[in-house]
Amino acid sequence: VLSLDACQSVPHMPVDVRELGADFISASGHKMLGPTGIGFLWGRKELLETMEPLNTGAQIFTEVSLDPSAPPPSTAFLPVPWRFEAGGVPYPEAVALGEACRYLQSLDMGRVHSYEVELGRYLWESLSEMEGVRLY
Repeated sequence: VLSLDACQSVPHMPVDVRELGADFISASGHKMLGPTGIGFLWGRKELLETMEPLNTGAQIFTEVSLDPSAPPPSTAFLPVPWRFEAGGVPYPEAVALGEACRYLQSLDMGRVHSYEVELGRYLWESLSEMEGVRLY
């Protein structure tokens, strides 16, 4: 299982989860110009469907039985992705993260990445010309 932390890349370059080949990809909202306290986890559906939720509550079940003689499963979960949404949904943060994603998509992330590379070169060249500055 390969999990990729994409926090540093998603706000700076084009990212296509299908092309990366990872099983899970995560990023934080504040790195994407969104609010703090929220982010995303993308996972391959076939893997997510085999997983049980770590946290429970807030309508993630389709069936719950306290009867020990009941045939398994005595607990049944909603389908993916809702089975992983235990607790209250942070609606304002979710809406704001969606808007931040739409904004970043509107920028043409390929151009953003090219510009950042250009800025990095300019910085390196400018600093290397300064007396007493050593670059590594």
